[in-house]
Amino acid sequence: MDFNEIKNIWKNTIQDEQVLNKEEIESRLRIKSKSNTALNKVKRNYKIELYSGGIMALFFLGWMYVNLPQEYKWIIIIITILFFGILYSFTWRNYIKVSKIIIPSEQLKPSLTKTIKDIQRYVNFNKSNFTKFLLLPFAICYGMFIGLFMGLEGQDILEVLSLQEMIKIGILLIVLSALFIPISQYFNKKMYKKHLDELKQCLKEFEEIED
Repeated sequence: MDFNEIKNIWKNTIQDEQVLNKEEIESRLRIKSKSNTALNKVKRNYKIELYSGGIMALFFLGWMYVNLPQEYKWIIIIITILFFGILYSFTWRNYIKVSKIIIPSEQLKPSLTKTIKDIQRYVNFNKSNFTKFLLLPFAICYGMFIGLFMGLEGQDILEVLSLQEMIKIGILLIVLSALFIPISQYFNKKMYKKHLDELKQCLKEFEEIED
């Protein structure tokens, strides 16, 4: 048990006209330790997502530059950069917020509340119907159309996009969405929601020792 942390807790409780016993101090320090463990895992997972996402985006853009027909190359690359850039900037912004958070023993409750709020925003976005049923299907559909452009071989796109082909694309989109939506939700749960729930439990434990 860190002596300086015990001293700070006593100092703050005297200022707040509280009297904490040994068990309450130990509880605060234990909750702080568990909170920081969960927070550090979230920070680590943000880094993993940012690094892996950046590498995959660069690889995908390079692959498109090499393989796309010259006629459509730059339009598709610019759209792809905008798409990846918006998603990446959202993740980066949340990571910057979370990376600056420190959970001290003497300000445990407000720090936990802020941490939960910042992480929950990202988790809720990943769980939202917008992400599951619009953003992810759009990404899958976009990938299929890039593949379609690569196979044109000088043909006009309207000649390739027959009713039959559109039906095939629609069926494939539904199948791939049904496959990847649960995978993305599982990924979100393992990377973030699991640790968010741990932080919520820590806040609950802190509120219980306050009562």
